[in-house]
Amino acid sequence: MNIGYLDRRITFVAPATDRNEYGELTGDTTDYATVWAALDNKSASGAVIQEQESTINRVTWRVRSSTTTRAVTPKYSIRYKTDMYNIVAVQEVGRNNELHFITERVKSE
Repeated sequence: MNIGYLDRRITFVAPATDRNEYGELTGDTTDYATVWAALDNKSASGAVIQEQESTINRVTWRVRSSTTTRAVTPKYSIRYKTDMYNIVAVQEVGRNNELHFITERVKSE
């Protein structure tokens, strides 16, 4: 991996862990780690869901593999600037070389 391409700072956001009396997750999310990443495969696709048009922005983030980044699962999300991305899948590339996080953009703050 050419680390010169890792030109964006992203933050992995851990899910809420508190539960209410109904078993629902409550509380705030927490920042887990901030790492350098490369933005790849930015694409958008449209779909009609229940008579509403929706656009899905898929983004792949490439990061260096470490014990910190290998602990991230699809339950986490990624924050880049003011945008939030849900992690759809995690792919290991090489032998502990790099990780690809396939994400979908969910909102801008």
